[in-house]
Amino acid sequence: MTFSSQSGKINNPDTILSKRLEQIGIQEISLWKEMVLKDELLFGEIYDLIFCDNPRLAWHAAWVIDHVSEADPSRLEIFVPQMIDHLTRLKSSSLKRHFTRMLLSQKIPEESLGILVDTLYKLLSPSEAIAVRANSLQLLHNISLKLPELQSELIYVTESILEEELTPGMRSKAKNILKSLKRQ
Repeated sequence: MTFSSQSGKINNPDTILSKRLEQIGIQEISLWKEMVLKDELLFGEIYDLIFCDNPRLAWHAAWVIDHVSEADPSRLEIFVPQMIDHLTRLKSSSLKRHFTRMLLSQKIPEESLGILVDTLYKLLSPSEAIAVRANSLQLLHNISLKLPELQSELIYVTESILEEELTPGMRSKAKNILKSLKRQ
């Protein structure tokens, strides 16, 4: 059992909802997204499951919430500080990918910027999954547009990333961000 961050209740990962969510596949994600978009209570229940101890259930819950937030980013606004705090402790690449992706569409509270920037730089490590690194680099770029004092360090880090063996997609993202930073 885990403590529910949304409702203040104990959220049991052994419920029918949890068991069903744990089994979803790619073909069902759109259906789940549509159901959750229509039901605020269901959104809260699934959001809470992101923080459970079952890695597969947490990942699937994050997957659904990620798709919901893509359609309606305002759903996550009040949870951004909590998500940033949780991101600093995540071990799962899947959860890191979803959290960084969800944060891309959010306004970051000023009081959370420091911890987020530190965390994102750590997530640029070559040991991280490429999607986590790409999302982290994009988030840092977005933040640097509002905080220009971060741009020189981000230019240096992005140039270092380009010296690595990268996927074509990551290389393209890094080049585009570097080009944008040098125009600023």
